[in-house]
Amino acid sequence: MLRRHITDVLIIGTGAAGLRTAIEAHDFGAKVLLLGRCKHGDAHTNLATGGINAALATMDKKDNWLIHAADTLREGQFLADPDFVETLCRNAPAAVKELVKWGARFAKDKRGKLIQRFFGAHAYRRTCFFGDQTGKEIMRVLLKQVEKRKIAVLDEIYIAKLIVKDGKEKGALGINMRNGDIEIINSKVTVLATGGYSRLYARSSSRPFENFGDGVAMAFDAGAELMDLEMLQFHPTGMVWPLHMQGVLVTEAVRGEGGILTNAKGERFMKNYDPERMELSARDVVARANYNEIAHHRGTKHSGVWLDISHKNAAYIKKRLPKMYAQFKQVGIDITKQKMEVAPTAHYSMGGIRTRLDGQTKIKNLFAVGECTGDIHGANRLGGNSLAETIVFGKITGRAAAKISKKTNVDEIETEEINDAMNKIKKFQGKGGVKPSKIREELQKIMWNHVGIIRDGKNLELGLKKLQILENKSIKMKVKNIQDLIDALDAKNMVLLAKLVAENALLRKESRGAHYRKDYKNMEKHARHISEINVNGKSRFYYKRTPKPKGGLKELVKKQDVRKYNYVE
Repeated sequence: MLRRHITDVLIIGTGAAGLRTAIEAHDFGAKVLLLGRCKHGDAHTNLATGGINAALATMDKKDNWLIHAADTLREGQFLADPDFVETLCRNAPAAVKELVKWGARFAKDKRGKLIQRFFGAHAYRRTCFFGDQTGKEIMRVLLKQVEKRKIAVLDEIYIAKLIVKDGKEKGALGINMRNGDIEIINSKVTVLATGGYSRLYARSSSRPFENFGDGVAMAFDAGAELMDLEMLQFHPTGMVWPLHMQGVLVTEAVRGEGGILTNAKGERFMKNYDPERMELSARDVVARANYNEIAHHRGTKHSGVWLDISHKNAAYIKKRLPKMYAQFKQVGIDITKQKMEVAPTAHYSMGGIRTRLDGQTKIKNLFAVGECTGDIHGANRLGGNSLAETIVFGKITGRAAAKISKKTNVDEIETEEINDAMNKIKKFQGKGGVKPSKIREELQKIMWNHVGIIRDGKNLELGLKKLQILENKSIKMKVKNIQDLIDALDAKNMVLLAKLVAENALLRKESRGAHYRKDYKNMEKHARHISEINVNGKSRFYYKRTPKPKGGLKELVKKQDVRKYNYVE
């Protein structure tokens, strides 16, 4: 069966970025349709644990948005766009206050003032939190606001293709994951809020059914510009044991609350990598340190390192880290008494779709927001900035999308366009070939082994050859039911993105932030984006210098050169 929907603003993705975009677009007078592949309310944002950043200066009076912006630029190794960073950091305090006004139960002291905790590489305490379930709390608040406004929601819909004609986005074609029905959504404006692509890797903090990069791949297919896809953040601490919990996030809040990292010899090894900031160094530094200790046989029997918070009071741990306490307790570990075994896990995509400040992409009437975009985090994301990004840029993008929708007429999707989209989906399906889930598993292993935390040219080239073989295998895949079809569409997107990530990593002949090349350990003098566009089905790459900070921000970052860190063998 084929169903048609018409709306002013279609938002694909129902995490925090999508919800905040929908709220603002609705409040600005647009008819909004929210659409997600998961059940409504079950978004990846729920997994965001540690907190949301805003320079409120509740704990440290010297903090302000300029210092927050300088921290963000410096730890992003100056690859982030200063205008995006300024917008994020200027508006974050108001975004947090808005969430509190809407009922967010962030931690407060006895006087009712927001408590802010330290996160890695921040000059001051600026991370607001709700225990270690901050993302879940933000989702609760935003869902209430969406419900209050009676914004239309369709869940368990897989968007297979964006409908674009003559450089203009007209809507999307989706598959109802419950019954296989085709959903055609005709919109004046479409917003991608589809999350990242960390599930390209075998070990990831994402759940097994999300963050395959579908929105980024669809945008590329439609003609949008992508940028810096090689910048994939590996969180320093994911679980390693038992196997079924491998990759599950161990929040940075553990280190923010005083957690200590040691190797199998009992050595507090961060003194060898960043003696000044130790466990509260930048994520890329701590991730490489953990990886290096394991690679050089100083790791645990399950190929991890130890993270210990047990020196803190048990009641304090249970209050500040309730999710972590419960997460480890279910596998027989009491973190108030025992160490946690951890190792790096693929966590966050800092590259993605290139947009303007208002979320507009290169394609007319196509916007993007949240983790599927680039520009904001550069080569390394500060913990706590992602939740702030969803709220700040969700509001900006929602308003911009609503404004555009008021000036735009619905351009009807023709039957011919629907048939063309359907044919492109069907052409890689068949009774023969390999099972889509096998393609996915093989790809994830290739990416972990060849495009991982430590990279080099020969290994990247070998990975690309293996990905090419995998792409040939994926031309025809066994599709017997709806789930096979969804898996096949995911596999197709994943192969495309994996190749782009690997190609970008090969092109970036330097080490910058999360991208570490052991054959090019030095950083280039000038930060440059690596962008790619789709030209007649082929990827075209080019470099673009990153803009320099202006005004007060320029003066501040002059004093804070990019730090040099040790890489201890």
